Amino acid sequence: MPEKYLLASDLETIETRFNVRLDRVFEPIPKKYGISSGDNSYVITSEDPNILQPLRFGLTPFYATDPVIITAARAEGDKNSRNDPEYNGSRALFLKPEFRKPILSQRCLVMADAWYGKSGTNKPWLFYLQKKNRPLAMAGIYDHWQNPKTGEIISGFCVITTVASDLLRSVGVMRMPVILSRSAEKRWIKSSAPLSDLLSLLLPYPSDNLNGYPLSELADIPGFNDPTMLDPLGERLRAEAHPLKNLHRHRAHREKGNSGIAWFDPT
Repeated sequence: MPEKYLLASDLETIETRFNVRLDRVFEPIPKKYGISSGDNSYVITSEDPNILQPLRFGLTPFYATDPVIITAARAEGDKNSRNDPEYNGSRALFLKPEFRKPILSQRCLVMADAWYGKSGTNKPWLFYLQKKNRPLAMAGIYDHWQNPKTGEIISGFCVITTVASDLLRSVGVMRMPVILSRSAEKRWIKSSAPLSDLLSLLLPYPSDNLNGYPLSELADIPGFNDPTMLDPLGERLRAEAHPLKNLHRHRAHREKGNSGIAWFDPT
């Protein structure tokens, strides 16, 4: 977790939100309603904190002799196998060899609008920050791997996960990505940040600011990339002052003037 997330904000919105610009050697990435393992997506790295760049979702350790794709790194490392929300032991991520170098010098902000999770009955859900607080930044790490057969260098990232907030646990979702507050974003990619400071950021996001709703099985179809996969299959976990509804094209057009970006506007 997460094996899939959403980034449908347009490039200008992402650049403005994070005060960066896309490195012009790259082509913009199309909207992705479901970013999965192997897809390219936007990140901001500790090596180049002033530019936006696409990397592959899926980290391969630099020392690997064969290609592997790691999309998630547990903040607790091999500890807390039961995903105990009361766990207060070490954030032992740095003890795992595949993450030891990246956590020290190769961290990134992973751009997202929302993320997917599986309930206790294995049904897909969409989770997001309330009040249209998007795009957001997930804590990530990355690495550069050279294919020994072809010489190709592949740069990939993974998302750091932690135990789920109470709201997610209420539907049986046990883990969630580490969502960074705005004040924590620069701390995460600061090259000189001490390890103790970094590990202190790897906590669940407060439930008060989260919401989610169940989705149809369209969200589970590999490679499916259509806004219909965001249609709610049931009620949201908590009521909102201005409920975010599935947007048809006419409503999306009507709301553009209010916020600059409608809720996952398919247009």
